Amino acid sequence: MLGVGDKGCANPVRIGVEAASIVPDTNEIDDCSRNPQADTAVVPPLLNLPTLVVVLVGLLVAIHAIVGWMGENFEIWTIYAFSFIPQRLSHEAIAAPFGAAVWSFLTYALLHGSLFHLISNCLWLLVFATPVVRHLGNVRALALLTIAAVAGAAAMLPLHWGQFLIVIGASASVSGAMAAAMPVMYAPGFRRTMAEDDGTLLALRPGELLRNRNALVFTAVFFMLQLLTGTSQATTGTAFLNEGLIAWEAHLGGFVAGLLGFYLLVRKSASQA
Repeated sequence: MLGVGDKGCANPVRIGVEAASIVPDTNEIDDCSRNPQADTAVVPPLLNLPTLVVVLVGLLVAIHAIVGWMGENFEIWTIYAFSFIPQRLSHEAIAAPFGAAVWSFLTYALLHGSLFHLISNCLWLLVFATPVVRHLGNVRALALLTIAAVAGAAAMLPLHWGQFLIVIGASASVSGAMAAAMPVMYAPGFRRTMAEDDGTLLALRPGELLRNRNALVFTAVFFMLQLLTGTSQATTGTAFLNEGLIAWEAHLGGFVAGLLGFYLLVRKSASQA
């Protein structure tokens, strides 16, 4: 679709990732030259993703591919060395590289158990991390995703202390990005086309977020799904198995940490909180 001014003045229009222009009618050049940008309609590219998000997704895909390509023995060693296992912190510590009990609070988020697990997390990361990175900037957004991952691992401890439970996946960071995206997505003036955000958009303050119906519904649905997952796993017995377990506790921990982290990291010029 091409954008045309009220008087037939043709204007360059971005379609996808290309721009198209129409030569204006010579009889109306004078009218068009008075204000060439007055009737310009610009549509941002469909795939206008921050470099950080692309790099993170590429890193997750590369790690999953390398671990799978190296064979079963390497995969087992990688899981023991870098996944989060609550038993590491108990007196019944398992054999693992020195320091694994510390770095596994973060490195578990880089591993995935299946291709579906990887793809789903990458897709949600593309959707929700994009407005967060646009608003906070690369350094702050990366810090927020890191905090969410650590908080997600920590949230597993109360119910699984001392258990040999392998926790992997970027879901906690994704949940943190979901929470952090709410003050931006539901702020007046937000462009839902993943357009550039230079940080000047006024994100919703905590009080405004609590009064925003869309944000409340989003949060309620998220928490309900996690609690239903936890209840289902407990009643069916899968909560005590190592395979097929959804770490709903990590999701909740990442979500809460992501929302709190956003207001701690947001630029003062972009929020009055």
